[in-house]
Amino acid sequence: MAMDRTPLKDAEEAWIAKYRSALKDIPVQQSRSSIFHEALNRAHSIIASCVVGILAGSSDPSRWKKFRRPVQSAKPMPVSQPQTTRNRSLAESDAKVA
Repeated sequence: MAMDRTPLKDAEEAWIAKYRSALKDIPVQQSRSSIFHEALNRAHSIIASCVVGILAGSSDPSRWKKFRRPVQSAKPMPVSQPQTTRNRSLAESDAKVA
């Protein structure tokens, strides 16, 4: 009885080996919907990580210092103009003339 099953077992092993080699030779192509689904998942993860990074960075106050507007006081402060040597000499000559 053991002799009857041996050729059958060899035939099954040969068929399995042939089937496995055929699978290796012909690559399985993904469907368009699965390709689109994977691309959509990648885009979703990239966008989510960017949003998380933006929200995490927005809580850092030192990051926003360069974007803040300076607070203006209610009273306007006069701007003093530095006098150059030419302005001083003109002021002195005006004082001598007067």
